[in-house]
Amino acid sequence: MIIKKLTLQNFGVYAGENTFSFSHTRPIVLIGGMNGHGKTTFLEAILLALYGANSIAYKESAHRSYGKYLRAYVNNSSGEKRASVELTFLMDESEQSEYRIRRAWTAAKGDGETITVWENGAYSEFLTANWAMFVENILPSALARFFFFDGEKIAELALDENNVQMKDSVRSMLGIGVLDGLKGDLSRIVRRLARGGKKEDASAGLEDLRQEKERLAVQLTELEAAGARLEMQTEERQAAIDELHRQYEIKGGAAAQERQSLMQRRADLLAKIERNKGALAECAAGELPFALVRDLISEVKLQSEDEHDDLIMKQALGMMEGLLEGYAAKHEGARQANADFLAYVREETERTASEPLYQVSDHALFQLNALLDHLLAESVETARRLLGEKALLQKKLDETERHLAVDLDEKTLGALFSRIKEEESALVQLKIDRTAKEQETAALRAALHAADAEYRRQAEAYLHDAELRDDRQRMRKYANMALRLTEEFTVELQRRKIGVLGDTVTECYKKLANKKNMIERIVMDADTLELAYLDDRGEKVAKDSLSAGEKQLMVIAVLWALAICSKKKLPVIIDTPLARLDSMHRTSLVTTYFPQAGSQTIILSTDAEIDEDYYAMLKDSVGDEFTLHYDEATKSTTILKGYFCDDDH
Repeated sequence: MIIKKLTLQNFGVYAGENTFSFSHTRPIVLIGGMNGHGKTTFLEAILLALYGANSIAYKESAHRSYGKYLRAYVNNSSGEKRASVELTFLMDESEQSEYRIRRAWTAAKGDGETITVWENGAYSEFLTANWAMFVENILPSALARFFFFDGEKIAELALDENNVQMKDSVRSMLGIGVLDGLKGDLSRIVRRLARGGKKEDASAGLEDLRQEKERLAVQLTELEAAGARLEMQTEERQAAIDELHRQYEIKGGAAAQERQSLMQRRADLLAKIERNKGALAECAAGELPFALVRDLISEVKLQSEDEHDDLIMKQALGMMEGLLEGYAAKHEGARQANADFLAYVREETERTASEPLYQVSDHALFQLNALLDHLLAESVETARRLLGEKALLQKKLDETERHLAVDLDEKTLGALFSRIKEEESALVQLKIDRTAKEQETAALRAALHAADAEYRRQAEAYLHDAELRDDRQRMRKYANMALRLTEEFTVELQRRKIGVLGDTVTECYKKLANKKNMIERIVMDADTLELAYLDDRGEKVAKDSLSAGEKQLMVIAVLWALAICSKKKLPVIIDTPLARLDSMHRTSLVTTYFPQAGSQTIILSTDAEIDEDYYAMLKDSVGDEFTLHYDEATKSTTILKGYFCDDDH
């Protein structure tokens, strides 16, 4: 499994949308951040995306309900009341199967989370509905603590003398939990069989049960008869109401009920007709009358255009006279020709000019053109539309008037209406009584059925008590045998698997520890799962002889070995990896464990843990680097590229 992307939306200290994208060019991803800047939140987001309510982070939190846990992680600094975590990962490095799981929720109390799953980019309805089952198959939540862990908790485990959590982790890896469940089931069966071993004589209560059954049968017959009578009365009452409704309709009851609305409709139609008349009057006061003399207006327009052209020609002639006079003054020989030309032009102008009739201005001519081009057509179209509306409104008004003209006997209708209401009230009461009787009958029928079943059961128990007692003893015997075999098998299974686990723990510890000659071999007791440290002579090394740092390395070695023995190729995420370790042990982790922990190892560190020296040791194995930048003003974290990018490295 390779994590490709994690997107956090208003989650914890991460305000808005923040995305971690992993290229997986090298095995180690380095995420730097000071305490309280979002490192642990990153780890919890991964666990939440995968497991939801089964997340070990939620189970170990102080929140009493999953809903409170989710609401506690909604970042309110942006004002948005929604949050989500979205995780994209590959099942293997071949990139054949990509999964994307998104959990979204709101800060509102009572709102649940919404889960959406995509497989290879396509929405998967099956995985969305069955994600919890699917993720338990590929990465059981019980194994998550082997791969996703907090350095501070490693230190706590190292100080735990009883090693309860560590033993639980070992049992999860060995698969002993299934056998524990089987043993619990068998133990409950044995206890139940033991409690039911003594059976009183069933014959004593059989006669009482028979009499009770007969009494209930008589009561049931009486109730069913009463229910039938109520059913008949209900049908008769309904028929009477139907007949009253028919008479009410015949006498115009529906029209009477609609009369008020018809009067309102008539008033509305009259108002609309008045508004229509006003619009028609306004139209008639405009350009509409000119439509009657459209041809005459066209003639006026043509005559005015000719007069306009003549005027322009006269003005042009005056300008030419002045220009030619100036030209003749400079060219003496052209004077006569100029005079002849002007005389010709003047003669032609006077010959073609028409007698001015209208002498309209340029503005008036423009208005004539606009009137003929579109104003008349628009006015006619508006008039047609208004006349159509008027006809339709008048038709509706006539229909309404006809309905209002119907003569109704309101007194008779009122009396019928009152009778209908009285009969309907009586019908409702009948139905209530019938429903109550049906419920009483159903309860009595169930009681009779239960009494009959109990009578049969006790009769069979009386007849077969001896045989059942023998069967119970035989079942108890076999359950005890199965319980002993399961316990023996559990011990044998632990013994066989513990050897491989102990060898793997030894190998991992030797890679990490500095006192390699002090502990030669680590073994684990098959019954108690206690670790024992042996030197090269096979003698036990006292646990007290290990320093606090060496005890932490031992815990890491066990987790490393558990991850290896689980056969799961999963990413390793380590929060605060070097907590409470001295420099020598830190160097061992940096140079030995981190590069080999898994195909993808995500380290969440402060600058005091992975400093410049350790960064240089890891550099060749580091692919992606991020820094969690915390803004004191907004109280939120954003993601920057590079490991503590403000520093030299």
